[in-house]
Amino acid sequence: MAMVSNMTTQASIFLPDEIFTELARRAPRQDERSNLIVEALRYFFATHQTIDSELEKINSYADELNQEAEDVLNYQVIR
Repeated sequence: MAMVSNMTTQASIFLPDEIFTELARRAPRQDERSNLIVEALRYFFATHQTIDSELEKINSYADELNQEAEDVLNYQVIR
């Protein structure tokens, strides 16, 4: 089981008025708002790959894709 840290860091963020209004409506107390933002970010991080892993995935297919492109170009050359 993963260990969860109890350490927290205070951060200031800027939210559009309509987002903050909805956040305050759904989580009226500050601790509730913090918890909601933490859970939203955890969900986002868990469901979205990092740019590095996406680049690694693209690069893992680069040789194959480049060869396919070269084959297509060679086939289209008028001789």
